[in-house]
Amino acid sequence: MHYGLVGRLFKTEGSTLMKIGKRGKRRKQHRFVTGIFKIVLYLFLKSIKLLFSFPIYLLKAIRLLFSFSIHLLKAMWRLFSFTMHLLNKFIKRLLKKNPSKQALYTLAEIDEMDGYKFEEFMKHVYEQLGYSVYHTPFSGDQGADLILTSKKRTKTAVQVKRYSGKVSNGAVQEVVAAKGFYKCTEGIVVTNSYFTDSAKQLAEANFIDLVDRKELEKLINILLN
Repeated sequence: MHYGLVGRLFKTEGSTLMKIGKRGKRRKQHRFVTGIFKIVLYLFLKSIKLLFSFPIYLLKAIRLLFSFSIHLLKAMWRLFSFTMHLLNKFIKRLLKKNPSKQALYTLAEIDEMDGYKFEEFMKHVYEQLGYSVYHTPFSGDQGADLILTSKKRTKTAVQVKRYSGKVSNGAVQEVVAAKGFYKCTEGIVVTNSYFTDSAKQLAEANFIDLVDRKELEKLINILLN
């Protein structure tokens, strides 16, 4: 009786232990499978996130590349503009040092000019000689057609006369008045013709330089040579 009861007890306990062992094993398997599933799910979600993030990063990269290209083009344009500015200044200086002979006229051609064109011609001549030249208004010039400023800042009033006859002392009187008005220290009367004796005397008394036809030809030859 006792042996049969003990046997049943051992059998029952053994069966219980086996069941507990199986449950523990199942739990471990379940935990392992659950862990694997979580890892796979995590990797899947990460992949999905990266997949959707890639176009955003790509757009950012394209935007940065576009912005860099714009800045590069601006820098190249500024460099090009600066280079052209320097080249333009160099060409102007070169032309100033080596004036175009075609821009100068012969005395015969000057004789055919009107008064204003002769003034423009003399402006060009004096610029080639190194002066800064201001061309006064066509009317109300107060006796001076051109105001010359030398590199030493000396100012000269110039009266330009295109005449077929001799220039009288009226032109000298005009430039004397212009000296005071424009605050010049020197005065010049230029003509394609010659001056009367009265004009020469008045010019000498007021320290006015006279440039007649012969002197004008010398100026042109200086620039041509």
